[in-house]
Amino acid sequence: MKKFPAGCLALLLMLPAAVQAEKTRQPEGVGVDQKLSAPIALDTKFYNEDGKLVELSSFFDSDRRPVIIAPAFFDCAMLCTAVFDGISRAMTELAGKGMKAGESYRVLSVSFDPGDTPAMARAKGKLYRSTVKNQEVGPDGWHFLTGTQDNIKPLMDSMGYNYKPDGEVRYSHPAAIMLITPGGEVSRYLFGIKYDATDLRLSLVEASSGKIGTLTDAFLLTCFRFDPQKGKYTPFAMGFMQIGGLLIFVFLVGLVLFLYLRERNT
Repeated sequence: MKKFPAGCLALLLMLPAAVQAEKTRQPEGVGVDQKLSAPIALDTKFYNEDGKLVELSSFFDSDRRPVIIAPAFFDCAMLCTAVFDGISRAMTELAGKGMKAGESYRVLSVSFDPGDTPAMARAKGKLYRSTVKNQEVGPDGWHFLTGTQDNIKPLMDSMGYNYKPDGEVRYSHPAAIMLITPGGEVSRYLFGIKYDATDLRLSLVEASSGKIGTLTDAFLLTCFRFDPQKGKYTPFAMGFMQIGGLLIFVFLVGLVLFLYLRERNT
């Protein structure tokens, strides 16, 4: 019996993995060009869930609440659904720790499919708002928007969000959400379909320039910095040194004051 060459066997074993990698490979022209600190197209207009044409700027407070923008198309049963589920879970955790949608921040799910309708947006909004626990979320907390290509493209381009039509699932697109400052500038990108509640909370506090959140959040932002390679906040050595220096300074001032008062009373 003729022996099967070892090299051919190895190639056959590698074939399924190669096929899977090709299926999951992000197509050319699809992805995110990070535009941190860039202004987004707030003058674009979209239909709200009631079918009323509104300017995107109307969803922004120039003084306080940051906004999470989650691009999607509403009859996507795969990646978009996973992104919405991830947002819902993160919102539930945030609400459980006192940071509630509509009060501290808001979420906008903006369709990049000009064929999506306000009725579809209204159905999606009603469905996904009901999945958030620990608070009752209304449209002011999580709203779904649709629009025309003339408005969709400028907004997506301003955020660096690149997608393209696909014959199999209608659109190929990245899994990403953008955190936008109250003034309408890109503050942070979070990728994937699972959003760590701590990372999302710190990103929101940072996007608001400290106008939301607690003293604990401020402390964490001093000692941690967002690592774009890891996609999460990691310890920041200089921050710990600054905190340590401050504590030493406070201790020395207290010690000098204590010794002065003791000597004065003797």
